Amino acid sequence: MPGLCLCVAAVSAQAQTGEPVVAFPVYNAAHAMEGLHRHTLLPRAQAFAQAAASLTTQTTAYCGGAAPLPTVRQQWTGTLQAWEALSSVATGAVLERRSQRQIDFWPVRPALLERAIARAPRGEDAMQLVGTPAKGLPALEWLLWTRPAAPNTPACAFAQEVARDVQREAQALVQTEARLAAQDWEDNAEASEKGMAEWINQWLGGLEQLRWAQMEKPLKAAPANERPAYARLASGSDALSWQTQWQALREQAGVTPAQRRAPPLPGQALVPIEAILLGKGEIALAARWSAALAQADTAMTSADPARAASVLNAATAMKSLNLLYQNEVASSLDIPLGFSSADGD
Repeated sequence: MPGLCLCVAAVSAQAQTGEPVVAFPVYNAAHAMEGLHRHTLLPRAQAFAQAAASLTTQTTAYCGGAAPLPTVRQQWTGTLQAWEALSSVATGAVLERRSQRQIDFWPVRPALLERAIARAPRGEDAMQLVGTPAKGLPALEWLLWTRPAAPNTPACAFAQEVARDVQREAQALVQTEARLAAQDWEDNAEASEKGMAEWINQWLGGLEQLRWAQMEKPLKAAPANERPAYARLASGSDALSWQTQWQALREQAGVTPAQRRAPPLPGQALVPIEAILLGKGEIALAARWSAALAQADTAMTSADPARAASVLNAATAMKSLNLLYQNEVASSLDIPLGFSSADGD
């Protein structure tokens, strides 16, 4: 793989905003990995770890009778947002550690939860024996909303252990992502190319997780006149969750208006997929990709769990994005698409 390329693609097409697209650098896989890990995933992992630590503090305070339930619920919601901002594209540390299964196994299994509460596990070793369907943020959601654990009860003691378990995994994610961010990507072409292929595949996986698993599938599976079993139904945070996931996907997919005026510098910022296309001189494709992203933006802004038509409209817009990505964008980037058991849970 070549080092930093000082060449630029001569770009004079008009962006979808009507602004001229300036010359973008020719980005390589190392630039993409440096920007992704150093400027996006590591800060997101650190933010999640901070939120998880606060969740442990608030859960402990609530279970000891020193904080009201709405306070710990609010912290749970903030922790969920921090988690989804990091994990919606499950690459890097999240994929390496299989953290989605540990932190966000859904749906929760109430019977396993009740069994775990009865066993009263204490500490990391004991929590390793608890099945993943009874741990993580969904389990805490169940303990805070579906069947709120009262302070000073076995259920609340277990809620504290679940929060500590999430915090431990969050800290491990920071350590793993810090290692990846510190890697000399320019000096290891094989690792850079493998990492970029993983990222491109996992971006599509994240899009489909949102479009199908979290939005369209629950809606289509719901019996007539019943509310769909969306992932965050108990806490009523599905709309917020969808928006957080979409923004994480969107950030890695398309350039911002500011980036159109001043493209990301290699090694100094996240390099979105659209920027890579522009750097390769794929002007027409980048324009269609930008338009598809804008269409999905509009549809996602209106997506409301209480309005089936709005959810289906958003899913349709994301499906169009999916097809363009699979049929043209990935091949333009010379990345083969394929899913495996390593694509997350």
